[in-house]
Amino acid sequence: MLFDGDALTLSLDMSMEEIREFEAFVRPRLEYIETIEIEGEKPLKSSALLALLVSLKRSRPELSIPFLDKRKIHMDVYGTLHWMCYD
Repeated sequence: MLFDGDALTLSLDMSMEEIREFEAFVRPRLEYIETIEIEGEKPLKSSALLALLVSLKRSRPELSIPFLDKRKIHMDVYGTLHWMCYD
C-alpha cells in the first residue's frame, strides 16, 4: 500500500491481515482520499479486498476506483472475472 497525497495505490495480492490493516487505515481517512489505484497485474488473492473496495465506493460514491469501473478483469489464474454492483 502506498499513500501519496490524495491517491492510494494497492496490490491485489494482499493477505487477509493486510486487508484488515488497510481497512483500519482507510476508513478514518476516506474523506481525504480521491483515488484508489491498483498496481501491477498480480492475481487477486482474496475476494475480501474486492468486497472492501465496493463497500468504500458505496460509502463515498465520488471516490475514484478505476479497477471497479472496468467491471470485467482478466486474470490468468482465475480467467475472466465479472461483477455487478447494485446501487
